[in-house]
Amino acid sequence: MKKTISICLALFLAIFMTVPAFAAGTGSYTAESVMSPKFTYIWSMSAGLDISSSGKARCSGSVDASSNSYTAELTVSLQKYTSSGWTTIKSWNGSGSGQGLIVENYYYVSNGTYRVCSMAKIYNSAGKLLETQSFYSAEETY
Repeated sequence: MKKTISICLALFLAIFMTVPAFAAGTGSYTAESVMSPKFTYIWSMSAGLDISSSGKARCSGSVDASSNSYTAELTVSLQKYTSSGWTTIKSWNGSGSGQGLIVENYYYVSNGTYRVCSMAKIYNSAGKLLETQSFYSAEETY
């Protein structure tokens, strides 16, 4: 009887306690390709750019602080690629306490390649700067 229970228990463990293994082949996801950056006082950040056929660029950014007691400052900058690199052509600012700070605005662009940079600064309740991070959108060409 003990031998039967031991065999059943071993079989149960062998079936239900195995860890699946996946080979990393071409086109497969690895942990590094699907994980977002890890910040200390920021849960998440975003930067977005959408340029319409008329050249109206919708520039947006957001930041979520890791605590409602923190104050976030967010600068969303529209940048254009030139021969000397990326140049900021327009910026917008926002600030607020806690989570869910969003800055969104519009700007008409001329021909070129653009991106949006979201730069967040997180402060504690005493006003001490805890963290500064930047996040970039995908590039858009108009």
